[in-house]
Parts: sequence; C-alpha cells; structure tokens
Amino acid sequence: MILSRTLTRFGLVAAAAALMLTLGLATAGSANAQVLPAVLYGKGLTAGQSVVPSIGGKTCGTATVTAAGEWTMQIAPDNACGPTAGAAISFTVNGAPATASPAATWASGGTPGDIANGYKLTVTQATATATPAPATSTPAAATATPAPPKTGNAGLLGGDSSNGTMWLLLGFAAVASAAVAGRELYTRRG
Repeated sequence: MILSRTLTRFGLVAAAAALMLTLGLATAGSANAQVLPAVLYGKGLTAGQSVVPSIGGKTCGTATVTAAGEWTMQIAPDNACGPTAGAAISFTVNGAPATASPAATWASGGTPGDIANGYKLTVTQATATATPAPATSTPAAATATPAPPKTGNAGLLGGDSSNGTMWLLLGFAAVASAAVAGRELYTRRG
C-alpha cells in the first residue's frame, strides 16, 4: 500500500514537472543574436561644426561638435545608409571631405580603435583638378559585401507560434500519459 502511494505521488510529481517544462518551452521565444549600433566619436574639432558619416554615399546621420570639441553618434544596423559588417565609413566636416584616422568601418557594437580619443578627422584640402582617369568597371558580384550569417536559435525554437503549439501538445500528452500510468499502478496495487 505504501509503495503504491509512493508511485502515485511520483507519477503526480512527474506529471507536474512535465507540465511546467511544457509551459516553459511553449512560451519561450526564439533566441536571436543582437546586432548593436556602431559607436562613432572623436575630438579636436571646432565647436558647432557638423560631422556627417556616410556609407556607400548614403548619409548615416549628423553629429554637432560640442564646446569641448567632441562629437559622438551611433549608426544602428537598420539605418537608412544600409550598414553591413566591414562597410567603410566616410566623413565630411561642414560639407568638406575628411579623412578618418584610424580608418572607420561599421561593425555591430563597433568603436574606434583608439578608444580614448576616437576618430581623428582631418579635412582634406581641395587640390587643382586634373583630368580624371577613365572609370573601370567591376562586376557587381566582385564588389558585393556578403550578408552576415543569421545566428541565434540554431533551429531549436521557431520564430512563430506553431512550434510552441507543438511543444504544448507534446507536454499535455506527457502529462496525460503520466497520469494514466499513475492511476494504473494505483489500481493494480490497491
């Protein structure tokens, strides 16, 4: 009699554990890697100047130099300038092209190589115009930047609710099986 009650309690504990696991899996969302904005900053410019970073000729935003000569901004991964990992970032200061030292590239959560000082922007001076060299054509496939790989759930959880529904049904089946098994053991022993 004591053994049958112990087995029945074990069946109830197993059923409760299966129910809690099922509910946890059913409500779990997919785990996706976060893509963070790149952080750009620097110092040594004149207060009020406008710093404009761009990627592929598309403006990413504008930063205004503070009274301390510093500027800062973030380029989010969904910015209109279309940042991708490793994309070169060019700058203008008050509309004039500027060279960044070190060279700036977009990366998720990226910061300048010189953490203490950020990017040093040097405005390039206009020079006498020369006859431009003929443009060379490169195939688009050779210049295309590959998309970063998708990371995150490794196929364990889906991005929609159908996967959660499947886990919920499996969990209810496990709970029902444990309850039936416990009742069968109880009636056989009784």
